[in-house]
Amino acid sequence: MSNMSDHSKPDSKKEPTDFRHDRRAWLKVSATAIGASFLTLPAATIAGGQDAPAPAAKEPKPATEGPTKSTGRFFTPAQHKLVDELTETIIPKDSHSGGAKDARVVDFIDQTVGGGGDKEQQELWREGLRLIDSMSQHYTGKTFLDGSAEDRVAVLTVLSDNEHMTDLLEVRFYKELKELTVLGYYTSSIGIHDEMEYKGNRYNQEFIGCDDPTPK
Repeated sequence: MSNMSDHSKPDSKKEPTDFRHDRRAWLKVSATAIGASFLTLPAATIAGGQDAPAPAAKEPKPATEGPTKSTGRFFTPAQHKLVDELTETIIPKDSHSGGAKDARVVDFIDQTVGGGGDKEQQELWREGLRLIDSMSQHYTGKTFLDGSAEDRVAVLTVLSDNEHMTDLLEVRFYKELKELTVLGYYTSSIGIHDEMEYKGNRYNQEFIGCDDPTPK
């Protein structure tokens, strides 16, 4: 594991984070980790397994067996948990109303991304979630899920401060994460009734006109 002691948390009181410069560092660490895991594979697997016997066909699972993913259509259980915490960091619970987790915004996003069939969007989310964890490791020395609330805000603040860099995948991911979080939250029961205190259409018992004097 790389030494994280030379990486400090973003601090709004210091000079702005040089995101492009930092990005090269944490992408390099991420690529090294992926390469290390690749080297642990059997040689036959790395070469494509041309000489290895074909795997036996798997029997179809019974229709009664539960789904392999969490509760949605697209995210793995680990991704589902990460998105749940990302949305809560954007819209946290407070004394007035529940946050994104209470509103189950993660399930809304899961269905939106998984059900739309947009392969580019799905790849944006897969890679975006991976890059978020790489960023978190660089800036806080922890994965996003292992970080404190302050750590999580710090990571997303870096993306927010560099939102104009739309050529970067993680920035485009962050923008879509925000958009779907807000949309999912404010179309939920908690967002509509608790946060915005919408009471629905009601019949007026009487019409109260204006107090302006009758024109002469």
